[in-house]
Amino acid sequence: MNRSQFCIATAALVAGTAGDGQAAGERSSGRALWVWHTALGESSAVAAFAAANAFGRVFFSIPRDDRAAVAAGDPGTLGALAVFRRQNILLYGVAGDPAWVKRKRTEPPSSVGELLTAHRRHGVFDGIALDVEPHTLPEWKAGTDKTALGQGLIDVLEIIGRAAKAHALPVVATVHPTYAKVPLAASSQTLLQGAARAVDASVLMAYRNAPNTLASFGGPAMEQLAQTNMSWWLGVSTHTDAPAGTSYASLPARAFFPAIDATAADLRRRYGDSFAGIAVEDYRNTTALLNGRTAA
Repeated sequence: MNRSQFCIATAALVAGTAGDGQAAGERSSGRALWVWHTALGESSAVAAFAAANAFGRVFFSIPRDDRAAVAAGDPGTLGALAVFRRQNILLYGVAGDPAWVKRKRTEPPSSVGELLTAHRRHGVFDGIALDVEPHTLPEWKAGTDKTALGQGLIDVLEIIGRAAKAHALPVVATVHPTYAKVPLAASSQTLLQGAARAVDASVLMAYRNAPNTLASFGGPAMEQLAQTNMSWWLGVSTHTDAPAGTSYASLPARAFFPAIDATAADLRRRYGDSFAGIAVEDYRNTTALLNGRTAA
């Protein structure tokens, strides 16, 4: 799937799932939603929330027990996944572990393999979303192995990408702004560019809630992503325990969607079709923000 096809699909899907009360600008915002720590028993509520708020894609981290039930073809579990398609929402299975980048492999990690097996048997997903984050490793923070760890990230993304392609599943992977400063050995690319080109689309984790800090922290990374000619989302956070300036959790509920839509409109003006939309982290904290409470 090339960038143009990806963006056309995003726009069409979001337009089809927007609520009746939303303006045309909101319907074209290309929203995606991360879902963590949520059992599939809550999928109807997640799908209803996503549809009501124009989230055209849901990146769902399915709990281990539920993953086994999906692969086994449990009717109730498969029915829980089917609610997203009934709402015309694309469902991506989520997997990720920083330790992946430290091991040489020829096959996808087991958690990704479980998702691919479940899809092969039952056709349940529309894509795979990866959250690997090698920058959280002690070796990365010590500054001794960034290039090697970065190459490990690209290697595992490429392996997963090839396996997912065999199932006609696009792959989205998170990337961090610091990757724009990490050169790859024997290449003119940065880690950010190499990781972005290894998958179908990226989510840039440039969690800042003000235009000036977003530009200073994430601007160079956004420029590099735009130059790759690959699609990318901007990640925004709604976590209540996030450091100051990185989360939208302190906004009044009524201001949240206008704020992220304004950011999306600005980035679309700047970067055109390479910018796919806003990916919100995450469902539990966002519903809490909109309901004026703290996430459980």
